[in-house]
Amino acid sequence: MAAYQIHTGGFSRRIKTHIVGPEHRFAIVVPPELARICLNETRWLDIPQPELSDAGLEFSGRLKDAYTCNLWLRTAGRVLCRLAPFRAGAAEELFYKASRIPWELWLNRDIKLDIEARVEYSRISHEGRVAEVISECIEKSLRKKGPLHPSDTLVKDSGHLAPGESAAGGLQSYDSELKQRILVRLLEDHCRISIDMSGAHLHQRGYRLRHTGAPLRETLAAAILLKSDWTGNEPLVDGMCGSGTFPIEGALMSRRIAPGLGRDFLFQGWPSFQKKTWEYLRRKAKETSVLEVPETIMGIDIHPEAIGVSAENADRAGVGGDIQWAEMDFFEFNPRKRGLRKGLLVLNPPYGVRLSAGGVGLYERIGAHLRLNFKGWKYAVLAGSRLEAAAMGTGRVRLWNIRHGGMHITVVLGRIAA
Repeated sequence: MAAYQIHTGGFSRRIKTHIVGPEHRFAIVVPPELARICLNETRWLDIPQPELSDAGLEFSGRLKDAYTCNLWLRTAGRVLCRLAPFRAGAAEELFYKASRIPWELWLNRDIKLDIEARVEYSRISHEGRVAEVISECIEKSLRKKGPLHPSDTLVKDSGHLAPGESAAGGLQSYDSELKQRILVRLLEDHCRISIDMSGAHLHQRGYRLRHTGAPLRETLAAAILLKSDWTGNEPLVDGMCGSGTFPIEGALMSRRIAPGLGRDFLFQGWPSFQKKTWEYLRRKAKETSVLEVPETIMGIDIHPEAIGVSAENADRAGVGGDIQWAEMDFFEFNPRKRGLRKGLLVLNPPYGVRLSAGGVGLYERIGAHLRLNFKGWKYAVLAGSRLEAAAMGTGRVRLWNIRHGGMHITVVLGRIAA
């Protein structure tokens, strides 16, 4: 995609004055059940004073802080930039006040707009009308300011790729399907407009081009590993690896590879994009990664196709050499025979729409296998219900209720007695 830049001192000064210089309010969109895990991530990144909100998390900072969140957060869905809120009790007032926003400093004219409005307890009651007013306001504002001239200033990184990095050093080419999401919320006649910075959902790291059906989101896999207190310095075994998401996310975490290093973000196409700042953050991310995982990471699956797909995805993520793959039945796997010390076992067995292959009986077998062969190991097992979770019979556990793929699922967290 072409970034927009105006080669005049006046435009650059306006960018610095209105966009780069001041602090902005940012929202990190994350499901409520993952919000506290994501909050801990932001603290590790030294994001200034993050706090829980209706979106997930919010903080005040500069563009660099928002770039950092997009690059490094493993559990977040997307990052939004909040524009200054205002009161609007009529369509005319909404149009007038929204027109005062310097849209030409924020928006790339080559990217189609996707305006989503939500209205609650306001005099303007029709959401479609709100979206229409904002759309008309933006179009008029950009037309009045004159055309912006595309400049192909984003340079593709043709040098050596860091682990976990794709060939994308910036937005490589204009995607006609790409859309700039603008979220408008009108609550009791108070308007809040947010601009999406991320583009594709942050779980789309760029490595999983193939899967074997009902894949676990990368953000959720990372959250489960973090919720399990896995440090990256102990073995990790996925007994039913499917598309390899758990082992790959574990390898990225263990090697301290930024999850966003191999993909593009919507903000790279903004007129205000700070290319040097972004290159600095990417360079520092490469420098902080380590060359290999300190402990064994294994992916096991009885289906040869799953092992093949997992290996492909791991290679694409740059961690193919860090994961051992085994085509075998999990119920025949004994970690002691592999010389593994105690670590974390993760399992995503068949449940819900895949229940014909699972059910309570499967979880009873899992519990028996863990008690016999995984003494002293921590475990995180996904279940479709508390009934399945209880069937494991592994003693005292923590049950973590989350949503995935439109379903309520339970993650069973515990440790097998030594």
